[in-house]
Amino acid sequence: MINGMEETYRDFLGQMGEEAFLEPYKAACRRVEEKLNRINTTVSQKKGRTFISQITYRIKTPESCLDKVIKKKCAVKRQTVQERFDDIAGIRVVCNFLEDIYRLVEILNKDKELQIIKVKDYIRNPKESGYQSLHVIVLVPVEGFERKKVEIQIRTRAMNFWAVAEHCLVYKRPKEQKENLWLPAIFRAFSSHIKGREGSHPGSLHDFGNSVKKI
Repeated sequence: MINGMEETYRDFLGQMGEEAFLEPYKAACRRVEEKLNRINTTVSQKKGRTFISQITYRIKTPESCLDKVIKKKCAVKRQTVQERFDDIAGIRVVCNFLEDIYRLVEILNKDKELQIIKVKDYIRNPKESGYQSLHVIVLVPVEGFERKKVEIQIRTRAMNFWAVAEHCLVYKRPKEQKENLWLPAIFRAFSSHIKGREGSHPGSLHDFGNSVKKI
């Protein structure tokens, strides 16, 4: 017999998996992907080298959304997820050099269709785990719908290698195995090594206006 909470979870998963809900986010990702490809072509030609080496996007699965709702103790409602979560739609961008990351943000900020609403700089301020990346939350116009939030994660090849490995070997490990602290410590040390090798950005992010929240 299904209890009330299980039924709530089941209904939530069904709502989050509806194509009518997912399609606008997919459309927003495709729109940003097209812009990034155009930027890559233009800047690569000017620099005489590849500006962006990889662009991929994903839509958060219903199960992942539910896990996050429970973890953050939010109301188990689709509207809550839409309002409070920035990463239902996510794009990963891999650049070759650290300076390219900040240059890309400057270019995106000049795009009249996109609105940058939040910047999380985990390069200058890495997470405790050692994770490094620049997260830019943008509002993207989608025909026939209200604008959708898309999280763009921008990182170098080295940062991406570390992030993928750490996600699989540390973040996704069973809870009981996370008590073994030696593996996270190794990844934190490796992250520091990457930061030292790639250097720091000569300056800070430009002021994108009062509407942008920098973390």
